[in-house]
Amino acid sequence: MTPGEVRARIRADHGAIRGIVDSVAAVARRVESGERDLLGALRLKGEALLRRLEEHLSWEDRHLAPALRQADAWGEARAGQLDVDHRQQREVLAHCLAAVQDESRPARVVARTLVDLAQLLRDDMEQEERLLLDERVLRDDVVGIEVETG
Repeated sequence: MTPGEVRARIRADHGAIRGIVDSVAAVARRVESGERDLLGALRLKGEALLRRLEEHLSWEDRHLAPALRQADAWGEARAGQLDVDHRQQREVLAHCLAAVQDESRPARVVARTLVDLAQLLRDDMEQEERLLLDERVLRDDVVGIEVETG
């Protein structure tokens, strides 16, 4: 898979994830506003979002990290930071999943957890797109540097 294909796939995934995030956040805000009858639906939507995010992170681990490593002199550092970010994100996702699945949690707490997660995800995707998915970072062309000796 070329760097451009990796970039395009992740951008497409981010678009789909943003749609799911917006849908979950909309239901969560309604639950926060007092529509407690939507809590069951919110829990299901939240669980589906969290599963989708884990799939996305795993795909990035398999495809984005190697592409970053091969991109340039800073590739190893970028891939290392991606690994750190993904470990932290998985911790957040596990915390959110526990909150969503915990039947003893008040509806407002579940809703606030998912509203906060939605904002965090939007920010993370924007940052990843800006820092890692830029065409100057993941390039399909090979850049050669001629060095004169002697």
